[in-house]
Amino acid sequence: MEKKNRKRKNTYKKKLEFSKALLIQESILIWLTTIAMVVLAFFCVVRDYMYELPWIAVLAGLIWGAYGVSQHAYYKKAQAENTKNGIKYETVMNNYIEEEEQQQQDEADENGVLG
Repeated sequence: MEKKNRKRKNTYKKKLEFSKALLIQESILIWLTTIAMVVLAFFCVVRDYMYELPWIAVLAGLIWGAYGVSQHAYYKKAQAENTKNGIKYETVMNNYIEEEEQQQQDEADENGVLG
């Protein structure tokens, strides 16, 4: 019997950050609330509710406004996590990758390999 070399799949799952889980849960809750308000307003109209419906605009504006604040805070947190000493992680990595590629190209040129 021959044993086949099998690469193990990376079974490590990164735990979902609390702030990201909270933002996802808030998104679900906001959509459910918005849909419930629209359905309730529909039933009010169908049942000949003859008064105004300003509560729809107020509730929608409040919950979506609060959601915007939550998103802003989450994105600021993510930006702060990806920045160290005023330098963004992506910028450093892009520069590093470019330097590595240039170094590999220089080595290939020295060895007489065209690329």
